[in-house]
Amino acid sequence: MQEHRPRGPRLYHKKSRTGCLRCKQRRVKCDETRPSCGSWLSGLASVSDDILHPGTGHTLGSPSNENKPANSSHYLGFYPSQDSSCPTLDEGTDADIDLPEGPWRRFWEIRLIHNYHQNMVQPFPFAQNEEIVQIWRTDVPNLAMRMAQEQNRCSLLHITLANSALYLWTKSRDKKERDELFKLQQTYQIMCVKEQRRDIDELSNQISQNADYVCFTSLRILAHSIALVQTLAVDPWEPPVQWLYMGRGAAQILQMARKLVSPESDTKIKTFARSPPDMSDPKELIYLDHSSLDWLLDPPPSTGPLTMQEDRELDDENVKSVYDKALSYICSVQKAIENKEKDFAVVRRFGSFAIWVPIEFTRFIEERRPRAMVVFAYFMSMWLDYEHIWMIGKAGELQIRGIYKVLPIEWSYKLDSLFARFKQPEAGRQQ
Repeated sequence: MQEHRPRGPRLYHKKSRTGCLRCKQRRVKCDETRPSCGSWLSGLASVSDDILHPGTGHTLGSPSNENKPANSSHYLGFYPSQDSSCPTLDEGTDADIDLPEGPWRRFWEIRLIHNYHQNMVQPFPFAQNEEIVQIWRTDVPNLAMRMAQEQNRCSLLHITLANSALYLWTKSRDKKERDELFKLQQTYQIMCVKEQRRDIDELSNQISQNADYVCFTSLRILAHSIALVQTLAVDPWEPPVQWLYMGRGAAQILQMARKLVSPESDTKIKTFARSPPDMSDPKELIYLDHSSLDWLLDPPPSTGPLTMQEDRELDDENVKSVYDKALSYICSVQKAIENKEKDFAVVRRFGSFAIWVPIEFTRFIEERRPRAMVVFAYFMSMWLDYEHIWMIGKAGELQIRGIYKVLPIEWSYKLDSLFARFKQPEAGRQQ
């Protein structure tokens, strides 16, 4: 008589076949938001907080999933390509997020490492300090290889490969190659975050000895999230919340390392932190005079008395303070540009918006508050003159166009001056 094996509980819901890689690996329900689901963004935020609260499971604050677009034109699934005989996670397997060994992977990794050394060590028209160039040319790659070989820690190596793949994606015009490159950068980024979580858990008690590794990995993750802004959809608009949340996390990791590393220690991250631009004085960053931009916060004149009475957002002093700091930071970047700071210094100021501006501003962006979107559009307009830098690209224009499409029409006049710098967008804004 055939033995009947006990079965598990009957499922009364359909299994998702389109969930993201991280959720499938963790076997949790995915909200299927593209390109980064809520669980994925929450994981990115929690990685940075683990060093401050190891073992607590506390997160810095995960973004909500409201108003997130359901699809992204750049979500390309999982490596390897369809021509490969290896199974993919989209086939419903529970395999770990990893790359299969083989010649195809080796070819790409050699190409990515070569591209990093050839094109990415000095990405700016005007060279940085030679000591800083030496850090990115030699010290960081050596650190990544040494930690991978000696301690089996690959997060820095993986994010370097992801960054290189994204660079090649911005340069390639071949659709098949671009598809493979985007899959590669996405997969290496996920692998990095998974490794980084483990590294922070295990190295947090030895941060003084591993400050360079933890901090340069965090900086690389932050730089990668900035470069990904240019890949986000315009219609529907995707705000760059991954970068904005990662900036806050990277700042806390750097701050913790700075406190724990002894003054006499010879770490490369201290050398990098001392390099220009000097961004150590809050008075010069978030407490600067911003009166020239205060009109961005004024309610639209055509809203009528009833709407103006309902618009009481700025009555909250805490909310007003968040907007004031955002405007002050924008003015500080404008001042740096007017003072003709080098490209590398201005780009670092762009990235540090996520570090210095309060995290509440990111939440305002997620909530599609008109004031926040207008302020953010003006910040992104400063990126327009830096399209020649690969990690910036068309991010500024794309974000402005996306914001314009979802901005209530009575607020849209505040962006008119920005569109003088490129073609006016088509009609179809939110009424």
